[in-house]
Amino acid sequence: MKFNRFLFAALAMVAMVGCNNGDDGEEPVDGTGYTITADKLTIESDGVDVVTFTITDQNGNDITADKSKLDKVYLFEEGSNSSRKGVRTFSSFRDGEYTFYAKYKGVRTSNKVTVKSQNRKVYEKYLHKICVIQCTGTWCGYCPEMTKALGLVRNGVYADNVIILAAHGLPEFPTSEPYALPWEDEDLGLWLVKKYNGSGYPYAVYDLAMGNGGRSDAFINSRLESMMTTDPATCGIKISKAQIDNEGNAKIEASLTSQKGGTYDLAYAVLVDNQPKLTGNEEIYNDVIIAVSENFAEMSDTTKFTLEADQECNATWEFKITPFKDVQFKASDCKVVVFAHNGKMIDNANICAANSSVDYLLNK
Repeated sequence: MKFNRFLFAALAMVAMVGCNNGDDGEEPVDGTGYTITADKLTIESDGVDVVTFTITDQNGNDITADKSKLDKVYLFEEGSNSSRKGVRTFSSFRDGEYTFYAKYKGVRTSNKVTVKSQNRKVYEKYLHKICVIQCTGTWCGYCPEMTKALGLVRNGVYADNVIILAAHGLPEFPTSEPYALPWEDEDLGLWLVKKYNGSGYPYAVYDLAMGNGGRSDAFINSRLESMMTTDPATCGIKISKAQIDNEGNAKIEASLTSQKGGTYDLAYAVLVDNQPKLTGNEEIYNDVIIAVSENFAEMSDTTKFTLEADQECNATWEFKITPFKDVQFKASDCKVVVFAHNGKMIDNANICAANSSVDYLLNK
């Protein structure tokens, strides 16, 4: 189940909790003594503009001004399956109306506040999808922790904003890792860990801009929040063809349109799901990178291009996928990711199942 698409400031510093029983085990009840107000009712959908809530008691005293009392306040977004403890601010990357109430010591505020978030398309015309490349291996004892965290992220606040790619590898090459993809005299997973100065597996590389070994969903969400705030997407990507047959013959056709103009380079990755447990700690391996373009890791001087605002450029690739040994290759298990380098990182990406297509995704 996906959470409502909202975020709170200090997302990485607070824990997600269930909203069934208030804050400290006391049975929540409706109260007439506590009131919630907001310093403004409209914010910009830029992830930066913040609304601050105040909880007052029946005597007009500001509970949220006292840190020890604020720590006992739970803020709820109506209809959500989560709450935030000790947090009194809200910001958003998505347009919409969000209704809030709070509980203090299990007692619910007697009213609610609705905040409108607007104008996301001003900051990003195209829906921003961030590529999180998980450097992992079937041999890795801690890697399932990151896999689980990424699964929570994929179904959480940033469900629409994340694409997960798994680059398998081992500390040394060559190895017997069944899902390792050869890359520059070693494997892609190991190469990425080395490139971003990782200390070991599991490791995550975010939009080919930075890497970190944090393997909790709270940490990963905090990285996504930071990147969406500081590096908004400047282009959109359409995948008009993602043709793959059961012999591994592939043809991809994609287009890029820039919101404001810029220099880009299109690249691709093919992912495969439902890879069996030949070795390792997980029963099924998904999102495994099985093929990438030569310019996967960085912009190429021979294929980069410059566009004016709203101008479109097209790219086509035809190639042969080499199946993993001892695994039956099925085109129906494949997904195609197309992403755009902007010279320093991945600017934006899009994904679709094999033998399907996806249009430009717009922030409306």
